[in-house]
Amino acid sequence: MNMNRLCKALLATCLMAGAAAMAQTKEIKLNSWLGPTHPINTGGYNPFIKQMEADAKGALKFRLFLGGSLLDSRGTLPGVRDGVVDGGFVVLSFHPAEFPHTSIFTDLAMVGTDSLTAAAAVTETVMLHCKPCDAEFKKQNMVFFGAYATSGYNIMSRTPINSLDDLKGKKVRSFGGAIDRFLRDLGAVAVNVDATAAYEGLSKATLDAVMLPVADYGSYNLWDVAPHVTLLEVGSFKANTTVGFNRDFWKGLSTEQRKTFLKNAPMMAIGPGLDYIKNDESVVPQAKTKKVNMIQPTDAMKKQLATFFEKDKAAINEAATKRGVRDPQAIVNKYVELLGKYEKLFEGKRNNPDALYEVMRREVYDKLDPAKFNMD
Repeated sequence: MNMNRLCKALLATCLMAGAAAMAQTKEIKLNSWLGPTHPINTGGYNPFIKQMEADAKGALKFRLFLGGSLLDSRGTLPGVRDGVVDGGFVVLSFHPAEFPHTSIFTDLAMVGTDSLTAAAAVTETVMLHCKPCDAEFKKQNMVFFGAYATSGYNIMSRTPINSLDDLKGKKVRSFGGAIDRFLRDLGAVAVNVDATAAYEGLSKATLDAVMLPVADYGSYNLWDVAPHVTLLEVGSFKANTTVGFNRDFWKGLSTEQRKTFLKNAPMMAIGPGLDYIKNDESVVPQAKTKKVNMIQPTDAMKKQLATFFEKDKAAINEAATKRGVRDPQAIVNKYVELLGKYEKLFEGKRNNPDALYEVMRREVYDKLDPAKFNMD
């Protein structure tokens, strides 16, 4: 073989090898409609994707769509269901008709405001102890992969909220469920909009206040439009799947690939909460620098919140029953039980992400068979 033919043969071999490698690499499209600095991305999606690509050794490549560039908050569910993307962040409280059982965690906003234990408790409840929850995800052609939880929601406002009576008549951003009922009880107007609408709503005075963790001052750049924050923890958001996967996509993975997904799943449940905690702590000195008025809750405020919560317990079951849930108390009881369980299991590990992830693997994900999980 002459030199020219040899070079052509080598080139053809290289091209074929390159094409084969490209054919073996599976691109996975994920949708997170929140911005790049949000804890769900910095603590969840980004490290999860990095670890998944490392473990897959070139067989998987992820493409992450951020900030609503492909699908917005309410469009993510149908987008995942219909295969527009392979997975995405879905807020269950936006779709109570589709998720009547798992939407109960919207009504449990005031139960468990610790982001780590709440995330773990919701995740285990849905994945291991709630067959109706599993059924409603399957009906939406979706795999529930775990939930994250925010840190405690505070009241960020355009004018000072020195007592809960100051909220009367105010338009306040909420996410439904117990928080809505709490605001109505105070004579406020609950407005169900995405957190991404907080800046515009406050700046244009279509909102007077927003319920969000203090970490979200940085996430949504609210410093100037919400110069006051009342540090009363009124609840937390946990009615979600941090990433829900399309079932057809899931079934198309190899058993080994599904095993890798389940191995890294705890990062999506616990990671965002870790970043919320870190950001909450870092925002306090920033808030002082930016002259945000940080209002400490009074004993009267705390008592008023506690009194409402006791009164609202009956409404939790009533709201779920109206959605067609036959035994909501069973879900509530299991969730509360698991809050206590994870509080003990996470003791002494809160500054060690790997130790927290290992707890979640042992208690939840290792109990799922990658050859069978969501393959029926």
